[in-house]
Amino acid sequence: MPALDEKLQKQLSRKRIFGIAAHIDAGKTTVSERMLYVSGVQYRPGLVDEGTATMDFEEEERERGITIYSAAIELPFKEFEFTLIDTPGHVDFTVEVERCMRVLDGVVLVFDSSTGVEAQSETVFRQALRHKVPRIAFLNKLDKVGADWEASLDSIRDRLGVEPVSLQIPHSDGEDVCLVDLVKRRLFRYHGRGADAKLLVEDWSTEDADGFEAERLALVESVAEKDDELLEVFLEEQPIDPELLIAALRRQTITGALLPVLGGAALRGAGVEPLMEAVAAYLPSPLDVEAATALEGTQGKTRELSLDPQAPLVAQIFKLVATRHGSLAWARVYQGTLEQGMQCRNTRTGKPERAQTLVRLQAGDSENLKAAGPGDVIAIKGFRHARTGDGITTIGENLDFASWDFPLPVISMAIEARKIEDRDHLLESLDLLKSEDPTVDWHLDEETDQILVSGMGELHLEVLGHKLERDFKLECQLGKPRVAYRESVAKTIILDEKVRASLPGREIEVYVRLVLEPAEELDQPLALVELDIPASEAKRYAQIIEVAQQALVSNLRSGPGHGYPMTQLRLTLRKIEGPEGLPPAMDQIEIALSLLMRSLGKRPEFTILEPWMTLVVAVPEEYLSPVLGEIQAQGGLVQNVEVRSLLAEVRASAPLSRLLDFSTRLRSQSQGRASSTMQLDAYRAVPEDLQRQLLGLE
Repeated sequence: MPALDEKLQKQLSRKRIFGIAAHIDAGKTTVSERMLYVSGVQYRPGLVDEGTATMDFEEEERERGITIYSAAIELPFKEFEFTLIDTPGHVDFTVEVERCMRVLDGVVLVFDSSTGVEAQSETVFRQALRHKVPRIAFLNKLDKVGADWEASLDSIRDRLGVEPVSLQIPHSDGEDVCLVDLVKRRLFRYHGRGADAKLLVEDWSTEDADGFEAERLALVESVAEKDDELLEVFLEEQPIDPELLIAALRRQTITGALLPVLGGAALRGAGVEPLMEAVAAYLPSPLDVEAATALEGTQGKTRELSLDPQAPLVAQIFKLVATRHGSLAWARVYQGTLEQGMQCRNTRTGKPERAQTLVRLQAGDSENLKAAGPGDVIAIKGFRHARTGDGITTIGENLDFASWDFPLPVISMAIEARKIEDRDHLLESLDLLKSEDPTVDWHLDEETDQILVSGMGELHLEVLGHKLERDFKLECQLGKPRVAYRESVAKTIILDEKVRASLPGREIEVYVRLVLEPAEELDQPLALVELDIPASEAKRYAQIIEVAQQALVSNLRSGPGHGYPMTQLRLTLRKIEGPEGLPPAMDQIEIALSLLMRSLGKRPEFTILEPWMTLVVAVPEEYLSPVLGEIQAQGGLVQNVEVRSLLAEVRASAPLSRLLDFSTRLRSQSQGRASSTMQLDAYRAVPEDLQRQLLGLE
């Protein structure tokens, strides 16, 4: 790859593309809003409770007081250019976090300092870890009753399996929030609240200096254990100046060996500016992370991408926003330059798409751009066939990206347009929303002719219904929630069968060898065609293989046994022949495989699976006993109970079918003081009595 010129390197070194992620109610959006205020992008801090948050710009978000859709904004900070992406904290919208993690260079994990690591904050940490995104932590709400710095560090260490290092420590001084900066030997004192809060930066006072120096020494020792360059200076007993310590912290943050921890109270403005300094100091620029790669040709070879704006364009779409007027595609440019009006190639479809308009992401506002280069995160108008994860390249570039897998929906609801004449419009709108959100699906129930829409939870589907009404001007009615059951096989099935069928005017006979194997590691079923054919016949069989593959995938979607989609299954077609070993006709392949798959449902090896959820309940200790009883009464398995401060945290697993109205029962058991979150754990076989009921045998 050609070397980048000095001017471009300097420009890229100042970029920070990072996200804010947390459990719901940890104060994540408040941290984002304060960053906008500190940077001068807005003149007063936006407040979630008042519905004035810039990052929660959708009406639904402001009404509910939670982040539902990820929002991005560019903001200046000193000599740096920040691209900030605020992500949702509710588990139903975790796919928003997942796809953003794929394009971020760093992430700030926000924790409520009175509760430490919670369920969704653990999930977002694992997502960042999986995508190798460097992390720093911010312990928020230090002014809250029950805030505990050391307990929060312990929960990070125990629950996340990473070593936290405190770059600050809280210091009690009346009503002011005070933070001791251990790196640069400063004291931040925050006096007052809101927009009127004042920050005073002081040197360490003489009476506290010895204690602060001891804390700083502990920080230096922790970093030196991981960093050889700092260790060498430390062992020589030379002074550790801030620049040396910052450089070591930066190296170990980027490798993920350490998790720097800062703190504050974002609602009061405390600790946000030092946090922004930490983003600039410790999180990587596009120059510091591993170079992005793309697949080249049909052999699966990878090509390392360059940050050169003169190279052929390579970008990737990581989010779609559906509107009545088409989709808005969010993308990150990895190589080359994308220009307004440029004709591009979609790597998934191989077809051209025109980038009619380029838009700078500014939360709810937009600003048109003429071009975007490496390291830019932008939105594109005009792409008609784009999907999440698609690559965008210069015409003629034979590159592709690995496909993205998303969790299957776990809950369904019937949805109908209130006006009969709006039904077709509803189906078109659901298709648009399905392209926007990979965890949304819909289908027509053949028996009832109802439209069933599926998602990750009740809130997810409620928000989808409101979006249809607000953005697509459709009056809709949602039914009661239903569990999204699945099918699989309990053990391997090997079929060697002749499929015979009488059709108008002809008879068909096709010999099929089919292998079905349970595969717990696969969420989406895998359909393979592995025919043992001579190399000389490869071209002749190419179309047969394609038709057979499509037929198998189509049958897996509807479920051959009982109409439920298949999961945790590997399906392999080993042989398919007509009479006398000749290749069968194309229409015979589809018919034969469809008939064979349909007959499989009668076999005892087929079983119905139901989603089991990981359930996390936060409940005041005085209500712990009835809540535990309620979980066990619903067939749940309690795995852990941990008492923290005034709250107990219960971790359990339970079948979703028994949890559909759990939140209502939980409020009743705790007088409205408990809260819960749940997310998919695994699919398990339903009890025999429920299986008989679902099959209509009772």
